[in-house]
Amino acid sequence: MQNLRSVLITAATASVLLSPSTVIAEELLVGKACPVSYQQENIGILVFSKEWYHSSRDNASYIASDNATGVGLEIHLFANKTGHLTGDNTARCDQYRLLQVRSTTARLFDGESAVQIDIPDEFDNPFYDNAPLEHGYGMHLTPEDDRDKPWSGRPTRASTVAIYDTPYVSDAYGVEGKNINVQFETCVVCEREDRYDTLLACGTWGYTRDYMGGSTGWTEPEFTGVQCNATPSTTFQQALIRSHRVEYAYWLDWRTSSQAVTR
Repeated sequence: MQNLRSVLITAATASVLLSPSTVIAEELLVGKACPVSYQQENIGILVFSKEWYHSSRDNASYIASDNATGVGLEIHLFANKTGHLTGDNTARCDQYRLLQVRSTTARLFDGESAVQIDIPDEFDNPFYDNAPLEHGYGMHLTPEDDRDKPWSGRPTRASTVAIYDTPYVSDAYGVEGKNINVQFETCVVCEREDRYDTLLACGTWGYTRDYMGGSTGWTEPEFTGVQCNATPSTTFQQALIRSHRVEYAYWLDWRTSSQAVTR
């Protein structure tokens, strides 16, 4: 699928992707749209918004300021009729989830790994669309905290599942003499309650802050763009298998994944 820069998902488009009765009040500025398929049949698109920038989750703008430390994206899955849970549901999913792996060259908090599932320590499942992380399902309001968003208030969005991510690395967590490089891989999961889950399409994205030296520290972040992948990378799969936070080995439903099963 082509890179849909500066494309707006309108109410008409969203209603077709979701259901005939669904409308969307606000337009979504798209940076990249990735096809999502199951057994070579298209079941939807994974949409990454145009990126924005912020200073440690404040003063968000589509243009990076000199003191910006991070980036922001909203990521939406739009299941089509073939993939919709109330439509043909070709993949026989019980729910769609979004699962994200993060890799970084920055200093780590205690207990962190350079490559890991991108969730808080207290999580009991691996998915990003889970409180207190910012997410939504169907017709929903954007997150209440708009300080790190390039809009005011809570515009309405409509998608099968969405996450709102605003990562950053302050200068204090940079490694002297090295660039700060943070990358994410965000994948769609077809979750099934009594069978194997299936990892579907993914998008990789991230940002870099170049080391300037001296009292300057690091530059404002440069967004590295979104790349679409039909399947998760080896790095992504290894992060799931090796995770000590939440077990999700062999792509089993997370509630039963503690039992080692080969495919």
